[in-house]
Amino acid sequence: MKIGLVGLAGSGKSTVFRMLTGKEHTGHAGSDLAVVVVPDPRIERLVEIFQPPKIVQPEVTFVDLLAVHQGDSSEAEALELVKVAGDAEAFVLVLQCFGELDAAGSPLNPVSDLETVLLEMSLTDLAIVESRLQRLAKATRREAHAVWEEALLQRAHDHLAQGGAMRELTLAEDEAKYLRGFSLLTMKPWLVALNVAEDDLAGARAAEAQALCEERGLLWVTLCAPLEAEIAQLPPEEQAAFAADYGLTEPARDRLIRAAYSLLHVITFFTAGPKEVHAWTISAGATAPDAAGKIHTDLEAGFIRAEVMSFAALDQAGSEKAVKEQGHLRVEGRNYLIADGDIVFIRFSR
Repeated sequence: MKIGLVGLAGSGKSTVFRMLTGKEHTGHAGSDLAVVVVPDPRIERLVEIFQPPKIVQPEVTFVDLLAVHQGDSSEAEALELVKVAGDAEAFVLVLQCFGELDAAGSPLNPVSDLETVLLEMSLTDLAIVESRLQRLAKATRREAHAVWEEALLQRAHDHLAQGGAMRELTLAEDEAKYLRGFSLLTMKPWLVALNVAEDDLAGARAAEAQALCEERGLLWVTLCAPLEAEIAQLPPEEQAAFAADYGLTEPARDRLIRAAYSLLHVITFFTAGPKEVHAWTISAGATAPDAAGKIHTDLEAGFIRAEVMSFAALDQAGSEKAVKEQGHLRVEGRNYLIADGDIVFIRFSR
């Protein structure tokens, strides 16, 4: 999973990157990326139960993009941003909700900043769509597909020109598949990180921005990036006590990653045994054969059944043997939908 960090100058975007990854921003577009292990306390319990020599956890790649500036929506700027961030599965928009003034010295206005970034992303996509429409207009042959393509792009153009996001536009499956080839930024899901001050951890100054997020259908989290980054640098045994002094019960990194999972509609299932505990990320609504294919294509091809226990059942029972004795190991077929926290054993024909 790859997530891009976006924000205006002074938003604290690079501090959020440091909070998430422990790395500093270097100022080079696209080069500031870091891989972070997805925190999941269930893995610790599985390791405790199975005592395996190998542990495999999901990872998220964060990319710290250069700050957004109003007016950066030319075709060249758009193509550069898409080249760097086009393969991101989602974006985190970091919004300044601290201080009295923004980076330009104007009175702080998180709502205006949010609207500005969203508009710039729409204009970035608009520049790409306009470029393709211009090339189509120059074509001498007008095949049926070109007519269909032009009509679709014109719909996208009109929506983006009004400041809309492509994810808001109703598209047929073939239309969405075609447009994904352009890596349009506003087709991706967006999460807003409201970066508040240390003396405003409840986010009172971010209330209006929260309301706008709700209005635009955007998921949001509130955090104080400098404070969280400072806590993350402490020895592990000191972090919880320091966070508790500020009333923080969970690291912002964990909350943000969990929100990203929700945004992308993905869940975690496990394979576990004496040799390995492995956490797998899969789309919500995936079937048992889908999970088998995630592990290995041979397992999906020869799928017979899945033996499934919930993490909660194993956690309570304390061992795989006890789960079986209590009748909580289920045999599931091809139509079974994997649930978050399922521990799966695939039976297949070779």
